[in-house]
Amino acid sequence: MCASHSPGPPATALDHVGLSVRDLEAAITFYRNAFGLAEEFRFTVDGAGMTAVVLRSEDGWAVELMHRSDSVDPVARYTQPDEAVRNRGYGHLCVRVQELETVFDRLLAAGATVVVPPGPAWHPAVRYSYVADPEGNLVELVHFRAGVDLAAPA
Repeated sequence: MCASHSPGPPATALDHVGLSVRDLEAAITFYRNAFGLAEEFRFTVDGAGMTAVVLRSEDGWAVELMHRSDSVDPVARYTQPDEAVRNRGYGHLCVRVQELETVFDRLLAAGATVVVPPGPAWHPAVRYSYVADPEGNLVELVHFRAGVDLAAPA
């Protein structure tokens, strides 16, 4: 543990990211096909008029896709990762992958569009790419070369 970090709660892990979508069935199809996610469960919140589906990976991470018929598009939707930071809140979903180009091609085949093609990132041991899902949400793919300490100078 780094001296500058205080210990956090034991055994915590990110479980899922929630994403409000316009077309629930299309979003389910995209994320299922793009990442091989399996439907874990569906539920409705009648008082809110919301339907949701949780899709989970074999590795344990999940995407919760939520739909309300009265949802609205954001005031501004940015198409580049650096611009997306102008909107507070959700900027992008990032998935760590072993085979960057293979997963990138799989996402394109599932209906994503290219934002940043696979290439070098901020550290020589890291490669990344960005796509937009069919509703325009940014998805980052990142590959870290094994055995590299990212905290060490490049």
